[in-house]
Amino acid sequence: MSVDACFFLPVGDGHRLWVETRGNPAGEPVLVLHGGPGSGCSPRLAALYDEARHWLVLPDQRGAGLSEPAGERAANTTAHLIADLETLRQHLGIARWRVTGGSWGATLAIAYAAAHRDAVSDLVLRSVFIPSRARVDAFFGGELPLDGLAADLDDVDPVVARAAALAWWRHELGMAGASAAATADDGALDRLVLKYRLQAHYLRAECFLGEAGFFAACSRLAGVPVSLVHGREDRVCPPDSAEAVHARLPGSRLVWVEGCGHDPFHPAMQAAWRAALLSAE
Repeated sequence: MSVDACFFLPVGDGHRLWVETRGNPAGEPVLVLHGGPGSGCSPRLAALYDEARHWLVLPDQRGAGLSEPAGERAANTTAHLIADLETLRQHLGIARWRVTGGSWGATLAIAYAAAHRDAVSDLVLRSVFIPSRARVDAFFGGELPLDGLAADLDDVDPVVARAAALAWWRHELGMAGASAAATADDGALDRLVLKYRLQAHYLRAECFLGEAGFFAACSRLAGVPVSLVHGREDRVCPPDSAEAVHARLPGSRLVWVEGCGHDPFHPAMQAAWRAALLSAE
């Protein structure tokens, strides 16, 4: 039987996290970390798990999704997010949980596990992102400089901010293999402005980790079971990201998904993800 519950969790600094729990409360507790940063937990993410076996915990990170204040960048760093996840674990009375995530969510999962390894049974990660400015700039290419986008997103003229959000969104969709001709109304674009302001805040700071800090976190995970799932055609987080992380996690398992990019809902990726969850149990 699936039991769903939603609540706000105050975590300090004026922030409240929106948290959804789903699935079997008697099942294995599984933390689900969304990407972005700033994307929020899509309801579709829960469909990638077996709710009869798992008790899913899906928090929207600071400023993301339904968390409040929406898009807030003050007191919003990776260290804050790690502390928030530990506050959430203790609030729910969970001794140890499986930590899962994709893209930025995979990065945050590694950083959290490095800080609180006794609270983590294992990691199952998809399309891991390495937080370096060089990789971010390679993602945007020369057409959309990150600093220029960030300035436009903060412009007081909503027309300028919305245009920047639309350009970022279309580029992101194109890199993920979806249609790059997407359109949205002003309300949807305003929500994208908040999301991308927060994402720019993180990316310009190399997610407050940097490549060296992230790899140092990887080095602290010896003995923690880690499964990595990565699409061979991923243009958002290229395959060499998975290879680099795999090399720094002795004993980790890397599963390649042929013909698949960054989309977690691609049929081949869904199948590989579900298989990884089962094999890690």
